[in-house]
Amino acid sequence: MDDLERWLRAAMQAAQQRPSADLLDGIWRRRRAHYRRTGAWSAAAVLAVAIAAPSVLHATAGGLARPTRPSAPATPHAAPGSELLKCGAYSERGISGGELDGRWQSASVHAGPVWFVSARNSGWNSSQRLPSGRLHNVAGPIVAVKNGVTVEISTPPADWSHFKFLTRATPSGSYTLSDGVHGLTLVGCPSYRAPSTGIPPGWAPGFTLFYLPLGYITDLKGCLPLQIAQPPSWRVRWTAELPVQGKCS
Repeated sequence: MDDLERWLRAAMQAAQQRPSADLLDGIWRRRRAHYRRTGAWSAAAVLAVAIAAPSVLHATAGGLARPTRPSAPATPHAAPGSELLKCGAYSERGISGGELDGRWQSASVHAGPVWFVSARNSGWNSSQRLPSGRLHNVAGPIVAVKNGVTVEISTPPADWSHFKFLTRATPSGSYTLSDGVHGLTLVGCPSYRAPSTGIPPGWAPGFTLFYLPLGYITDLKGCLPLQIAQPPSWRVRWTAELPVQGKCS
């Protein structure tokens, strides 16, 4: 058994959390419905997202022998007005872990320690408006956050009335822009030492993947502006523009 095999075995043994079957069934139903509506199913967008179990790279930092000191606070708190998602999250609000296509970074938008996965390849879209005026959610976007880092992702205040992250489902499955929250605070898993070779790029070594089952709603077209802040001041340090209809106008 070589070093990589031993490391993977220890990581697999340390991975103890699993999402419930009901949660997974609901996620996949919404995901299939979303892609049927938008026609956005593509390998580059979310190839082989391993929701059934966390990525061994992300779920097991505590089981590795020599983790490096994380930069995130010991007791992370959400930024004002946002909701908190931490490493090891398993709920309708968000799931950490997963696996991507090996070329995921070339299809993603990068801003500081954050990657908006497949944002260059229809992974993030505008919401479909229903005849009732309500909106379909854009389900299942993925955000990669550098390990050991805490960030808040939000839309600028001028666009608060046009964009919301969703963390709770409605009985109807449709939403208005009064639902949801302006931002999410994402806490990456602790930094750790891992083998320098032999890890597939699709495992996103060095990053925590956050899959957002409910996703978001927006009536913005063209570009979706987002900003990234960090504690303790929560001052905006990076910005990103995501093409929600193929390209930014």
